[in-house]
Amino acid sequence: MLSGWLRACALVVVGLVSVSALAIEKQHTAIVVGGGLAGLTAAYELQGKGWQVTLLEAKPNLGGRSGLATSEWIGNSKAQPVLNQYLNQFKLSSVPAPEFVRTPSYLIDGVYFTKAELALKQPATAEAMKRYEETLDNLARSISDPENPAANSTLFALDQINVANWLDRLSLPATARQLINQQIRTRYDEPSRLSLLYFAQQSRVNRDIEDRDFRAARLPGGSAVLVESFVKQIKAIKTNSPVSAIIQEKDGVTVKVGAVGYSADYVVVAVPLRALNKIQMTPALDAQHMGAIKSTNYGWRDQIMLKFKTPVWDSKARLSGEIYSNTGLGMLWIEPALKGGANVVINLSGDNARIMQSFGDKQLVDQVLIRLHAFYPQARGAYTGYEIRRYSVDPSTGGAYLAFGPGQISKYWRLWEKPVQRVAFAGEHTDTMFPGTLEGALRTGQRAASQVQDLAAGKSFEPVKVVPAAAPAPKASGGNFFSNLFGGSSDKAEAKKPEPAKPADAAKPQEKKGFFSRLFGSDEPAAQPVEKAPEPAPAPVPVAPVVAPVVEPAKPEPAKVEPAKKAPVKKTPAKEPAKKTPAKPVTHKAPAKAEPAKKAPVKAKTEAAPAPAAAPSN
Repeated sequence: MLSGWLRACALVVVGLVSVSALAIEKQHTAIVVGGGLAGLTAAYELQGKGWQVTLLEAKPNLGGRSGLATSEWIGNSKAQPVLNQYLNQFKLSSVPAPEFVRTPSYLIDGVYFTKAELALKQPATAEAMKRYEETLDNLARSISDPENPAANSTLFALDQINVANWLDRLSLPATARQLINQQIRTRYDEPSRLSLLYFAQQSRVNRDIEDRDFRAARLPGGSAVLVESFVKQIKAIKTNSPVSAIIQEKDGVTVKVGAVGYSADYVVVAVPLRALNKIQMTPALDAQHMGAIKSTNYGWRDQIMLKFKTPVWDSKARLSGEIYSNTGLGMLWIEPALKGGANVVINLSGDNARIMQSFGDKQLVDQVLIRLHAFYPQARGAYTGYEIRRYSVDPSTGGAYLAFGPGQISKYWRLWEKPVQRVAFAGEHTDTMFPGTLEGALRTGQRAASQVQDLAAGKSFEPVKVVPAAAPAPKASGGNFFSNLFGGSSDKAEAKKPEPAKPADAAKPQEKKGFFSRLFGSDEPAAQPVEKAPEPAPAPVPVAPVVAPVVEPAKPEPAKVEPAKKAPVKKTPAKEPAKKTPAKPVTHKAPAKAEPAKKAPVKAKTEAAPAPAAAPSN
């Protein structure tokens, strides 16, 4: 009898041990929504930790907003450590960059200048740009912690000012201002739509990195070769799979693509905010997250690759690398000659891109070619075709890259860094240090994968709370941060001071400009009044098909900035173009092959017959 009891107890113990072992050995599952570099990184990292991962991408191809360039300049390990980590891991070789392309150059009224040549031949322009850089550096130095830029009330107040207002106070000559505007547009957005605090914070992040470190080498094949390397490693990828809903439950998550539901333990959402707005979340996101989705500013950009049989610019200048134009061509990226041919990637950004939304792809390319042909007469004869991406009207992106507008750091800073229950977020817009870059996308993929693993281990994440800084007490006398920054000695003195004399360029009466002279000619900006925390700009809306000539407004007197006082909010609705049904990226003469769908190992729950695919959501 006793032996029977002992045998029974032994069987119970063995059974419990077996159940425990099975629980430990159970493979975790995850779904990654979005096949850009952030999503690919998250899927790759989770799979490497033994997770069963399925990646869902709305489009037929992967890579997200990776650039058109087929040979990109990349930074060294100091400037882009995570990018270089993956290049080494995948054994992707780069080519050292020639010294003359490691700093930007300029195309001023059709004449090419390196930075050194600009200092010799246009000293006034070079000196003004140097003064701008020094002033920006002083502003960046005031931020001790770039991950907490609004650490005090004075810095917090910078978020209420746009970059254009700050530039107006510098009284830069016309050519210098045009070139600086192009630099800011290309990297972020129109200066008038950009928070000064965000601009200063990004300058602080890169302050100890030399400009030449960002162009240390050339990656043959561009970012596409990195995308391909990730894709080869990931076992389950389903393209043409736009996600319509994410349903969080107690023990897992269901992700719906049409009528098909995919179940997993956790989800990584790696899509831009406009695409996230098309996904129904259950339970719904809170008001702060929804506000960020609908109003966070994204830079506008149209990216065009013009292809030529020969590099037609060689007769006039040795164009290479990044070139900023003052004639509306934006930023030109000259690629090395490949098999006798050469490509020019042109980035039309900011207001230049917004104005052109009523143009078709061919019309837009023709206008760029006309301007290029004026400087290089052989351009038309050597031209062979183009490719184009119009990020701003693409429903899966809704813009190029994150570019916080005035007041938005105060509301949404680091909001997407923490998971919401079983959902973690990735994408360049969720990185505090390197948003809008390959580096930022890769970093957030790593972070989201790590967070999902922590969630599986039982760790919880408290949401990030943005607490406005208290207003500083008014000073009786002496200069403060803003008076020193903008040129006064104190707030009182600034109030009594007459408006400074305008430079010669500003004093000249402005001609009435037509549409094309506004777009492709001088863009000397009009000053805008300083506003306190304007309402975030709404999502882009279509411009009317017929564009009337634009006349530059006269400069109003800039308003005085007083961080110690809270002025009533002045709401100025932003005029932005209405959404059109955009064309997908067009490739002429070299159509890209669609990525074949791979079979997913994640168990699919079919609720009904699969419906036709919805509009792309990521």
